Amino acid sequence: MAAIPRSVDVASPQAALADMSVSARRLNRWIGLVVIGLILAPLLAVAGGAAWLRTIAVAEGRARLAEVLAMTAHHTDTVFQVNGEIARQVALAAEDLGAEALRLDARLHGRLSEMAARHAHVTAIAVTDRDGRVLVHSGAFPAPDEARLVLPDLAGLAAGGWQAVALTPPRHDPVAGVVAFGLAVPRFEAGRVAGAVLVETATDYLQNAYGGLAPVSDFVVGWIDREGWVLSRRPRLDEPVRLDRATGHLGALAAGATEGQFEETSPIDGVRRLFAWRELAHWPVVVMVGGGRSGLATAHDRVALAFGLALLGASGAIGALAFALRRAAGRHAALVECVIEADAARRKAEDRLHQAQKLEAVGLLTGGVAHDFNNLLAILMGCTESLQARYPDDRALRETTDVMIVTIERGARLTADLLSFARKQMLFPVACDVSRQIAGSRTLLAKAAGEANQLVFDLAPVPLPVRVDPAHLDACLINLVSNAHDVIERDGRIVVRTRLRVIGPEEAAEGLAPGEYAVIDVEDNGRGMPREVAARAFEPFFTTKALGRGTGLGLAMVYGFAQQSGGTALIESRPGRGTRVSVLLPVTKDALPAVPARLERPPERLAVHVLLVDDDPTVRHVMAESLKSLGATVSEAADAAEARARIAAELPGLLVTDVVMPGDMNGYELAAWARRGGRRLPVLLISGFAGSQLPETLADAEGIAFLPKPIARADLAAAIAGLLKQRGDAPDGAPAQG
Repeated sequence: MAAIPRSVDVASPQAALADMSVSARRLNRWIGLVVIGLILAPLLAVAGGAAWLRTIAVAEGRARLAEVLAMTAHHTDTVFQVNGEIARQVALAAEDLGAEALRLDARLHGRLSEMAARHAHVTAIAVTDRDGRVLVHSGAFPAPDEARLVLPDLAGLAAGGWQAVALTPPRHDPVAGVVAFGLAVPRFEAGRVAGAVLVETATDYLQNAYGGLAPVSDFVVGWIDREGWVLSRRPRLDEPVRLDRATGHLGALAAGATEGQFEETSPIDGVRRLFAWRELAHWPVVVMVGGGRSGLATAHDRVALAFGLALLGASGAIGALAFALRRAAGRHAALVECVIEADAARRKAEDRLHQAQKLEAVGLLTGGVAHDFNNLLAILMGCTESLQARYPDDRALRETTDVMIVTIERGARLTADLLSFARKQMLFPVACDVSRQIAGSRTLLAKAAGEANQLVFDLAPVPLPVRVDPAHLDACLINLVSNAHDVIERDGRIVVRTRLRVIGPEEAAEGLAPGEYAVIDVEDNGRGMPREVAARAFEPFFTTKALGRGTGLGLAMVYGFAQQSGGTALIESRPGRGTRVSVLLPVTKDALPAVPARLERPPERLAVHVLLVDDDPTVRHVMAESLKSLGATVSEAADAAEARARIAAELPGLLVTDVVMPGDMNGYELAAWARRGGRRLPVLLISGFAGSQLPETLADAEGIAFLPKPIARADLAAAIAGLLKQRGDAPDGAPAQG
């Protein structure tokens, strides 16, 4: 009997599931139409009923606003009548009194103060001369000499005698210290207008008087004069406001109307309301009340909602059976979909795991490769410099060794960029001002920008202290300026700017904590880049430069340095508009140190006994020869155990040790041991790859320095001389300083 092919065994269930899924989907569509009908019918009924109820609600709201308007208009008329009567009484009391007599009239001041205290709507009462200078004020005696108030047209008021009144727009009262509007009557001396009497009401009076009243939602009440000035309002205004006289009630008022209703968005607070307004019969004032249109129908919306819920409940009972059938049919379709989705999710998870494993492998490999590669470069550097020292007059050899040193330095920079992106390079952070650091690097940055380009510095005038490694910050800036130089075609302009940026909790992004950040912007007017290219600019080995012109690690190093320093790097670019790279570094509260004194030149001779510790015999031999050529006495050790024995026996003056070593101690631990018990043994740490940050106990201690491999002889001499100077020894056999 012929065997059934395995492909048929597998395909048949899949085909059956696919057919079941198709049938279930068709059934689901029909059931869905039924369910939609059961839902839409009550919804349409609710919508129609809600619209009808809203119409009724708005009509009721208009009637409620009319009632509130009548009450408010009566209240307003009373307030202005009282203010007018007070103003006339004071005008009669001050008639025919000279300015100096008024200023010295304590009884009149007391009477004004009593009147102002008796009426809640009266903020202040003042008597002025024709120029608005305050002679008597209810709030202070005597009135300040410099106090002045804005007066209406006194000549126009004079025609009506002391019974004529006018309104003054809201202004700041220098004596009462509030923003208030005034009702003014003329003051006469010998039959001529000599000034005015003002009864002032604060613009926040309605807020205080109507603060607890809320007949409708978003309730607003206001007094507005014919010129559009808002005299008083609830909610209160912080500053005087003048409305457009061509819109709203002012436009209707100009057309001859004295009252009405309208709907508009308030130009003051942007809320859309229904308004009712009326002009007072005896005063040039319009009273306006309003309420939010949506709030007027809130109660009716609740009724409509309850009605709709009842309809939905009835429809739900009918639709329960349809839903049950739909769920049963959906399970069959979901079976195939779950299998497909699970397979897709598994494949995606496998891809992500594979990518993560590759990145982890690259990270682990970076450290090991950096260590071994930098050891090789250290050997090459030492041998090359030994050749130069041995044959100083051989020009051909000198040219060859110069090329070798440049190549070795390029290899060292490549390794450093890789470690920077992986955030594994050794940093020695100190407090420094980014603007001062940039100013000190002007010469290097100018060379990186090129002579044909304009380099502009826009540095913050105030210190921006950050805690970073200054050498790596300089390298970061040089990378950014060099990148800008490479993308500029003609008329190049590169701007280096520093500024302070405060990041709050609502805008914290890119993994930054809220706080203050020093920002270094490097802008260029180059060709820019599309968004998809800018999104990959910080990736290692990604570059838009021509083949052989770049490694693609420059911006990756900048990003890694910023991340390792507690900040980040951002890039903005548009084709044809140039590029801006921003490095954000957290501001520190550490005190900025004084500018350290620099050695003018590295010493040529070092009279010191050096203990050199390195597990690589070739590296140790080359380093020992370099130290001996500088005049140092050198002892060698292959590990920490041998080094401890030599320290106890020989008492060297300086310890030079590799960081990564086999045995019971690494370089950090050996350095800490060598400084215990009050010993002040200077330590120079060297490494091709440290693998971790310098411990805090060593980072803050004096007499500790670090040099990455490969190490040039001049850098080695300068580092050792600096350590000896800290201890008090002097290189080159000179007496110790300090």
